[in-house]
Amino acid sequence: MSFTDEVKHELIGYENQTFNERKAELAALLRITGSISIINKNLSVQLKLKYGDLARLIYSWLKNNYQLEVEIIVRKNTTLKKEQYYELNLPPQDKLGILLADLGIFNKERGLDFSIKNEFLKSNNSGKAYLRGLFIGGGSINHPKSGYHLEFRCEHHAQAKDLIKLLLLFNISAKMVDHKDRYMVYLKDFESITTLLNVLGAQQSQLKMEDAKILREIKNDVNRKLNFETANLDKTVEAAMQQIEDIELIEQEIGLINLTSSLQEIARLRIKNPYVSIKELGEKLDPSLSKSGVNHRLRRIHKKAEKIRGNN
Repeated sequence: MSFTDEVKHELIGYENQTFNERKAELAALLRITGSISIINKNLSVQLKLKYGDLARLIYSWLKNNYQLEVEIIVRKNTTLKKEQYYELNLPPQDKLGILLADLGIFNKERGLDFSIKNEFLKSNNSGKAYLRGLFIGGGSINHPKSGYHLEFRCEHHAQAKDLIKLLLLFNISAKMVDHKDRYMVYLKDFESITTLLNVLGAQQSQLKMEDAKILREIKNDVNRKLNFETANLDKTVEAAMQQIEDIELIEQEIGLINLTSSLQEIARLRIKNPYVSIKELGEKLDPSLSKSGVNHRLRRIHKKAEKIRGNN
């Protein structure tokens, strides 16, 4: 199951919705997944839904609240996956006009209305429910592991503009782009997406995104530290190889015996321990020596080696 499906199933199961909230949700769903036809000068409505639990929910709500005649048909897509979908048909009937007027979709005076009804264009529970319906019907979201992107598919420009207004009422800033004769309203940052999931009522999905972000940050932090430690190790090995090269040159040309006792001591210790750090070299001396003290001795050895190279 995709992350989009997970979020939508969580939203479909959102409980304790009032009549007005369900009405707002259905208004949005009908905008996205529905179609209106005229049969013998009478209106009929068809809803195409992906999820069986959603189809049953709407069927019961329409029966209980509008006493409408509703038919559910299970069909299969003609695509390779042949996934089934659910078709809700509302044939011509007297109360259908009342429903469409209540949803703000059609009335006898203005005909079809593609904007969001003012009743739903508010920062209240009806506004949240409308957003919920829009996402269930035409929304998608990336899995948290693959980046941050959430979008709504809108069929009409007026609807997309109203959606941006509605999101702003909840302090969520979205952008719009034309795409194949449709309008995509989208969010691309973590804060906006998690805020919207909270507004929609998808708290479990919100927590999943937050957990994924924390895990990603931990992994990035570990990688940064590993890269830093690897770079430091490379520098340590490179410096140690240079020191050993200096010591071997001095041994070959004048002999270590011609160095002071303190330089002989650090030179022989470095030859025996080619890969340890400066700090560890100092700890191996008796008495121990600080990093700056060890570095001072090694710099003196390097100067002598450079003098020999110059003379040669």
